[in-house]
Amino acid sequence: MVHGFKRSKRSLVISLIVSLLMAAWVMLISAKPAHAATPKTYYVNITTGQDRSDYGLSTSTPFKNIQYAADLTNPGDTVYVMNGTYYKTNDQDVFHVTRSGDTTGGYINYLAYPGHHPKLNAIDAWNHIVVSASYIKIDGFEIEGDNANLTLADGEARYNHYVQNKPTNTIDWNYVRKTQTNGISIKPGVDLTTPHDIRISNNIVHDVPGGGISAEKSDYVTVENNTVYNNSWYTLYATSGISFLTPKDADSNTTLYKNVIRNNRVYNNKTLVKWEKTQDYSDGNGIIIDSTLKAPAYTGKTLVTNNLSYLNGGSGIHSYHSSNVDIINNTSYQNSSQLNYGEIFAQSSDQVNILNNILVARTGKNINTNYSNTNVTTNYNVYDNGNPVVSGPNDIWSDPLFVNAASGDFHLSIGSKAIDTGGASLTPTNDFDYNPRPRGAAPDRGAYESQNLIGNPSFEWGSLSGGWTKEQNSAGIAIQNTGSYSGTYKAAFNTTAATKLSQTVTTPSTKTYTVTAYVVTNIASNVIVGADVAGVNQAQQVVATGGYKKITFTVNATAGQLIKVWISAPLSASGWVGIDDVSVQ
Repeated sequence: MVHGFKRSKRSLVISLIVSLLMAAWVMLISAKPAHAATPKTYYVNITTGQDRSDYGLSTSTPFKNIQYAADLTNPGDTVYVMNGTYYKTNDQDVFHVTRSGDTTGGYINYLAYPGHHPKLNAIDAWNHIVVSASYIKIDGFEIEGDNANLTLADGEARYNHYVQNKPTNTIDWNYVRKTQTNGISIKPGVDLTTPHDIRISNNIVHDVPGGGISAEKSDYVTVENNTVYNNSWYTLYATSGISFLTPKDADSNTTLYKNVIRNNRVYNNKTLVKWEKTQDYSDGNGIIIDSTLKAPAYTGKTLVTNNLSYLNGGSGIHSYHSSNVDIINNTSYQNSSQLNYGEIFAQSSDQVNILNNILVARTGKNINTNYSNTNVTTNYNVYDNGNPVVSGPNDIWSDPLFVNAASGDFHLSIGSKAIDTGGASLTPTNDFDYNPRPRGAAPDRGAYESQNLIGNPSFEWGSLSGGWTKEQNSAGIAIQNTGSYSGTYKAAFNTTAATKLSQTVTTPSTKTYTVTAYVVTNIASNVIVGADVAGVNQAQQVVATGGYKKITFTVNATAGQLIKVWISAPLSASGWVGIDDVSVQ
C-alpha cells in the first residue's frame, strides 16, 4: 500500500507538469503580436460642440472644449479645432497638454481644421497653451491677448503690489495674474519630466501682456513660421517674443541641432514694466537663447535662422550665458526701442556663430556688443546705421536696400550688397519664404534670398566675378564706382571696338523667365540686350539714348536649360555704355 501510494503521488506530479506545459504551449501559439491603437481624429467646435463621450469623432458632433479632447488623446491622435474663440477653462490656460505621443504611435497633433482660423483668448489666466508632454505639434492657432484692454498703469500697479508684498508672502495672485498672461509655454509638469520633440508652427501670437512663445527646461523644440508681435508689454517677469530658457538634455546628442527657431516674424515685443527680480527694466527681446550654461549645462546645439526680428524693445536676437548656438541668415532691424542692447550678439557665451545676418540699428543705439564671450565667430554680416563692437573679416557696412522696411518688407532690392555676398558655411537651404538658397553665385545675407539667377547682378562685388564673361573687347569692359543706377558700381563699356558682356545661368524649373537690365548709353543705335536659350536667340531689345533705360522681356525655358543674357555694343570711337541691375527671374 505504501508503495502504491508513492506511485500515485508521482503520477499526479507528472500529470500536473504535463498540464502546465500544455497550457503554456496553447498560450504561446495563440498569442498575437501587440499593435498600437489606431489613431483617432477628434473635432472641437466652441459654438456647436458638446463635451460628451458620444461626441468628438465627426465635424457634425464635435467636442466643445479643446481640453476635453486633450485629456483623451493617445500617440498618433489629431485634434482638429474649428472656427470660434476659445476662452480659458480655469485660471491657468485654455488648454494644457499633458499626454504624450511617442516614437511608435507618432506625434499628438493640435491643428486648426483645414480652412479654419481658431482663436484663443485667455483673459486673466496664466497662459493660453501649456505643453508639458513630448511628441506634440501645435499648428495654426491665433492667440490674442488682452493688451488692448490693459494700460501701463495696470502693469505698474501689479508690479508695485508684487514688490511690496513679496517679503511677507502676501501676494494676491488673482490680482497679479491679469498682466502676466503668456502665449504658448513649454515647460515640465508636476512630475518634472523633460518635455521634448515639440513643434510649434504657423501660429499668430499677439498682444499678450506676458511672453509670446517660450520653452523652458525642454529639448528638441522647433518654433517655425510663427508671427509673434506686441507681447511682453505689461508683465513683471522680463519676457520676450520667443525665448528658450535653460534647456535640458533629453539625450546625449551633441552633433545635430536639437532646438530650432526659424522662419519666424517677430516684432514690437517689449517690456514696459520693470522686472521684479532686479527691479529694473530688462529683456523684451525679439528672440533670446537664455542660460544654456546654467548648471546642469545643456550640451545640445541650437539653430536660429531665417528670422525677421524688428522694432522690439530689447535685442533683435541674442545668446545670453549660452553655448553651441548658431545665428545664421537673420534680418534684425531697429530693435532696442526701450533698452540699448543691440541687434544681434552674444553675451557671456561660448561657441556661437553669427553669420550672414543683416543688422540695422536705431540711430544712437548699439548694433552689437561683445561682453565676456569665448569662441564667438562673427562673419559675412551686413551693418547699417551703426558701428559694431566686434566684426568679422568679410563683414560689410552698407544700406541693405530693403524693399520697404517701414511696412515690414525686408526683401532685398536689386543693387543690395547683401545679394550673392554671403558665406556658404552653415547656410540654410531655403530662405524666409521657403525659396531655395542660394540663387546666383553665392548665398545672400539676411533672411531673404533674391531669386535672381544672375550672379553679382549689380556688380557690387566691385568686379566682374560671379559668372560674367567678357566675350568681346575685354580691355574695353571695366567696373566703375560712378554713375550707377543703384548701389555703388556699374559695368562700363569703352567701345573702341565691338564689345559684348554675358552671363549664362541654368534654369531650375520650366517656366517663363523675365529678363531685366538697366542700361545707359550715348550710342544712337545697335546697343542691344538679348537672351539665348539653349544656344538659340529668343529675344533682344535695342537701347535708346538719354538716361538709364529699363530693358525687359520674357523667354521660355525648360528645367536645366541654359539662358545666356548678353549686352552688346558696336564700335564707336567716343561711345560708352553703362550697365546695372541685371536679372533673370
